[in-house]
Amino acid sequence: MSNNTARRHRRLYALLMVSCAIPSLALAEISAADADAPTKTARDEEVIVTAEKKVFASVKAVEAVKYGNAVQVVTADDIRISGAANFAEMAQFLVKGVNIGYSPDEGEYTIRLDGGGDRDTLVIRDGVPLYDRGPALEDIWSSTTIDPHMIERVEVFRGGNSLFYGSNGGIGVVSLVSKKPDGTRKGEFGVSYGSFQSREVWGNYAFPIDEAGKHSIMAYGSMQATDGPRIYNPADFVDNIAAAGGVQEYPLNRNDIGLKYLWQIDNDTALRINAEYTESWFQDAFPDREVHSPNTVRYPIMDASFEKRWSPALLTEVTGYFTNPKIWNTELYPDICKVAAGCLNPATNKTVPFGAYSGKVFPNGAFRGFGTSNQPRAGFKEMGMTVRNTVNLGEYLEFVAGIQSVKYQDDSAAQYPVGNEANTTTGLFVDLRPKLPFSPDTAISVAIRTDFLQGSDNKTIWKLGFKQPVWGGLYVRGNGGTSYSLPRTTELNNETSTSVGNPNLMPEETKTYNGAIGFNRQFKDVAVSVELGGFKTEITDRIQGTTDFRIPAGNGFAARNTFFNNTALTRILGATADVDVNVGRNWRMSLGYTAQDASLTSGIFKGEQINETPSWFINGTMSWMSDDEKLNLVLMPRMQGSEWSVGGLPVAGRGSIRKNFGNYTVVNATVNYFMGAERQHQLQLRIVNLLDEKYSERYGFGNQLYGSAYNRGEYTTASPKYYFGYPFEGKPRSFYVSLSTKF
Repeated sequence: MSNNTARRHRRLYALLMVSCAIPSLALAEISAADADAPTKTARDEEVIVTAEKKVFASVKAVEAVKYGNAVQVVTADDIRISGAANFAEMAQFLVKGVNIGYSPDEGEYTIRLDGGGDRDTLVIRDGVPLYDRGPALEDIWSSTTIDPHMIERVEVFRGGNSLFYGSNGGIGVVSLVSKKPDGTRKGEFGVSYGSFQSREVWGNYAFPIDEAGKHSIMAYGSMQATDGPRIYNPADFVDNIAAAGGVQEYPLNRNDIGLKYLWQIDNDTALRINAEYTESWFQDAFPDREVHSPNTVRYPIMDASFEKRWSPALLTEVTGYFTNPKIWNTELYPDICKVAAGCLNPATNKTVPFGAYSGKVFPNGAFRGFGTSNQPRAGFKEMGMTVRNTVNLGEYLEFVAGIQSVKYQDDSAAQYPVGNEANTTTGLFVDLRPKLPFSPDTAISVAIRTDFLQGSDNKTIWKLGFKQPVWGGLYVRGNGGTSYSLPRTTELNNETSTSVGNPNLMPEETKTYNGAIGFNRQFKDVAVSVELGGFKTEITDRIQGTTDFRIPAGNGFAARNTFFNNTALTRILGATADVDVNVGRNWRMSLGYTAQDASLTSGIFKGEQINETPSWFINGTMSWMSDDEKLNLVLMPRMQGSEWSVGGLPVAGRGSIRKNFGNYTVVNATVNYFMGAERQHQLQLRIVNLLDEKYSERYGFGNQLYGSAYNRGEYTTASPKYYFGYPFEGKPRSFYVSLSTKF
């Protein structure tokens, strides 16, 4: 073991010891038939009790807790008082174990659980996976379509959960359940304004369309626009990029509209249908490349679900969806004067020096034009269906069995050289839950799934889980399992001027284990939930891309980046501490601590923390409510340890720059004032980055391909001057005011 690795292990152990005193959230008891629990129309919803706070949860969430999973539920009220303007802001403070990366700001972001990457943290909404299958042109950041005002709750499944949700859930699943019609008349409306000329309008309205309330509809929508904060320091821009206008604001515009339908056939049967359309527009020009790069994304979603409780012994759930996200993006690059005597700037009729920006720009590749009518689109189509049956055979056995089929294909314009052959995966799964007559409180789950892949070997994964109450509110739980993630379309066969696909890529495979000791008790007016745990994850054949192995040749490149399976094993060791404390009706504290020692076990990176994986972080909320429940103050801290990124000039196969951009504390705060007889009106002041901390959400690397000195021949690509790093800056202190109402 290297000295660096040993030090990290000692630090991990020390932080675990300290974490015993750090509050967070732990889910504990399940009350499936609580007489005081609120009623719901759909019978598939149960109640999770955490520190005496009852929240609705899906059958999957309740069962996952029962059989040893760590599951966190974030409610609509939690989101409401946080004031989050997008899903990333909400997850950054409210979801335990998650690391968020803005790239840039709300236009693009990544969500990663417990040391995982984008590929093994699956975000889904009402059964629809928001995972990028790899369009030909640019990543489509599907999670940016989420309107936080329409979230009823977020169910966070930590640990491998591909058994029910399919591939890409190898380290965790973030499942969003949206607000829906329920046969009653209700609505919400809100407006917001704040820093960077940010403004937002949102609303939804549900109503029955028959006297009995069996048929009901909800219409919803939102509009959001912002100039955006500064993402990059102007000093970090390549000189010719800055001269061509690359230093700019990063605006975002997002709007969506949707319609939901409920047919409550009887008390045990419901059919739901949803149709939604989202459009977003944002800039993503970077300091070393583009001077202008507008993105337009259009994202239609249709989904449906059917639920039938046939008897106490049989529940059937059927879900299906169709999505067709599309993106348009033309990138403009500066033209550089290559003539030693200088060049004539066509706009000014003045001579510009050798190596300087000539006054002209050129587009990426042969695809010219801006907007959806003048530019070829990139995108993909995806559809899926899952049938899930829960069968209770009495006092000895319960099991879940089902089938899931997912089909996707590229939907890019013919100009892009990506095949449009459809890829279909069909999986069969069964989860056996034996009941032990000699230990009726013991919960055990043994599950297996086989996926039949098109054009590839079949994949079989497994999952085990258990939970055992001990005494006095104590319990022990654990689970483990395997998963896999398929290569994306572009990783297999895309071809551009700077990158080429690798058709020989193998699926990435994941094995993970986690366990914990928990405690849940009520002491008069104080309710406490505590859970201390740990996890171990191993990832083989991790899919990665080469970076900056390009050799400039005119406006193109003689060599191009590609993708490969890393033969080194990635091992992630983690420790968690989650505590939830409620004191009467006034005080609530919910904080989570996660430590991660993540590195390769061989190769030149052996022992080094992998990119964009914080060594530790703490996040959560601390809330005070007045006795009359009108005034509410909330603090949302996030403390983070070191976080590294590696890039730059390849030296012996690795980057020459290794930057720690972590070690910061960011605190958001809200002041909420509720008005009306039922507290239905809310006035909120939201302060982002209360301490005005200067920090980085991510860290990138660039080169001097368009730099004046490089183009004058003063150094080559082999020089350390050619490569440089730059931070993605977090928001400075910002203020937002909103007014909303329920009716």
